[in-house]
Amino acid sequence: MALNMRTSQAGLNVIKAFEGFRARSELLPNGRWIIGYGHVRQAKKGLRVSESEAEAILREYDLPPVERFVMRCVLAPTTQNEFDALVSLAFNVGPKAFASSDVVASLNGGNRLEAAQGFDAWRRAKIGGRVQIVDALVRRRAAEKALFLNAPGRMPVASSRLYRAMHDSDALPVPPAPREILVEHNPPPQIEDLLPDEEEDAPETVSLEALFDELQPADRIVETPTETPTATEAAAESVREQMVRILGENGDKVSTPTPSTDGATPEEITAAISELAGDMADGNVQKSVWPGQDDLPMPPAEAPSDDPIEDVDDLLTPLADTEVIDDLEEVEVSQESIERAVEMNESLAPRSDMARFMAALPFGILALIGAALTGFGIASQFGLIRSGRTIENTMAIYMPPFLILLGVILFLAMAFYFVRIIGRDD
Repeated sequence: MALNMRTSQAGLNVIKAFEGFRARSELLPNGRWIIGYGHVRQAKKGLRVSESEAEAILREYDLPPVERFVMRCVLAPTTQNEFDALVSLAFNVGPKAFASSDVVASLNGGNRLEAAQGFDAWRRAKIGGRVQIVDALVRRRAAEKALFLNAPGRMPVASSRLYRAMHDSDALPVPPAPREILVEHNPPPQIEDLLPDEEEDAPETVSLEALFDELQPADRIVETPTETPTATEAAAESVREQMVRILGENGDKVSTPTPSTDGATPEEITAAISELAGDMADGNVQKSVWPGQDDLPMPPAEAPSDDPIEDVDDLLTPLADTEVIDDLEEVEVSQESIERAVEMNESLAPRSDMARFMAALPFGILALIGAALTGFGIASQFGLIRSGRTIENTMAIYMPPFLILLGVILFLAMAFYFVRIIGRDD
C-alpha cells in the first residue's frame, strides 16, 4: 500500500508533457475552460499563468486528490515509479475508470506484469462522435508503462542468446467477429422446364429465337459479337447450330412428331442438349467464378527451369569467399552455460540486507570496543573505578585521558564505516 507518497519530478514530467501547457485559458468543447497543465476546476475566461505557476497548481492543487485516491485504491506496496505511473493514468482516465481498471485489479492481485499490460487498454477516445485509437494516448500509455516497469536497481538481464523472443499472438488486437452473408442464387431455367409435358398437348409452333432467349441467364448482358469470339460465345453459337440442325433451318414451325416425319421429339432435343453440354465439359476450359464473366482457358504449365536451384546454399555463391553469419540462427545453449550465466548474474546482483550486515559486523564490534574504552577512561578519570592501590608513577595519571581519546577515535572511525556499509545501495 502506498502510504503518504507524492508524485516525483519524473511523474510530473510525464504528466506535463502529455497535458500540454496553456498560458491562457481556452474553451473546451463541453463549455468549460482549461489553463496551465490540464487545470479545469478553477479555470475561467481571461486568466493567464506562467509555466512555474502552472506547475505549482498541478503539484499542489490538482494532484493531491488524485494521489490520495490512488493510495486508497492500491492495496499492494508500490515503488516511486509505479506510483507516478498510476497517478498519471488516474489523472487522465478519471477516478471511476481507474478504480475499475485491470491495472488496479492485477496490481492488488500481485501480478505486476499484467498490471503493466493493462495500461494498453486505455488508448481510445471519442473524436467527432467516433471512438477510435488516438496516437497521443498510445504514446502516453507507453511512457506510463515504461515508467511503471522502471524498477530501481540494475536492469534485468534478457540476453538474446538465452531468451529468444517469440511472436505473441495474444498481444494483437482482437479481430472483428465474422459476419454471415446470405447470397440468393437464382439458377437459369433448364430445358426440361421449357418443354411441354407429355400429358399436355405440345404447341404447334416454337420460335427458335424465343427458345434460345429463354435458355440465357436472367442477368446476362448480350453484347455485339466481336471479331474474336470468347469461349462462352463460341459455345452459344455451337448450341444454336445444333438446335438449327435439329429444329430446321428456318425454325419457324415444329410440328407434332410422328413416326413418318424427320422431326425430333422433345426427348431427342433434351438428349442433344445434354450431349452438347457433355462435349463442352473439356478440361481445357476454366469456368469463371464471377457471373457474367467469360470463361478463361487454363493457364499453361510452367516450363521447368534449365538450371534449377538444388540447394539454398547456391543462393550464397557470390559470398563464397566471405564468412556468412546469421544473427537470427537458432543457438542451442547447454544447461551448464545457463547455470554459469545465472551464477554470474547472482554474483553481480545487489547484496541483501543480511550480507551487508555481515560485512559491517567487524566495524560494529570495533566501534563497541572504542565505546567501552571511552567509558572505562571516563570512569577512571572521575574516580568511579577504584583499585585500592596508590599511584606509583606519573604514567598512571595520564592513562585515563589516553583511553578516552583512543576510544573516541576508534568509535567514530568504526561507526562511520559501519553506517556506510549498512546504508550503501549497491
